[in-house]
Amino acid sequence: MTATFRISEDDYVDAMKLYARLPRTARWLLGAAAVLLVLAAVFGTRQVQASALGGLAGGAGVLLAMRVFVMPMTARRHYRKYKAIREEFSAELLDDALRLRAPHGESRIVWANVLKWRQDDRFVLIYLMPRLFHALPRSVASQGFDLPGLIERLNRHVGPEA
Repeated sequence: MTATFRISEDDYVDAMKLYARLPRTARWLLGAAAVLLVLAAVFGTRQVQASALGGLAGGAGVLLAMRVFVMPMTARRHYRKYKAIREEFSAELLDDALRLRAPHGESRIVWANVLKWRQDDRFVLIYLMPRLFHALPRSVASQGFDLPGLIERLNRHVGPEA
């Protein structure tokens, strides 16, 4: 079944937040570093405590600023410059591929060419390269698009979610 959708500016920002989500390994390493800094702040010497607290505050501040301010602002600027993303797209699930159509072109994404994929409650991102992805809103399921079938094919042919 073919479903149509449009990507709004807010949709694009939310898709970019999903894109910017750290991989599991990086989240674990970041958490471990934070735990080590907390332990150093609690049990270290006065100089180590000051350094650990500075590292915690600085790291948290940078992560928060990037996530809350810089990334959304950059995503909105990119959306406004990219006129083609405002067009209506259609998606069709095939046995061996996902077909995406727009007034300016068509793409047939075969599973062998998908690098990785990830999802959240609003989008499924399908990566063709480390920084190039297609964003498919989960809302297409309300039009009859087989979203569980897409996720099953991605799991089978590409592997588990990144």
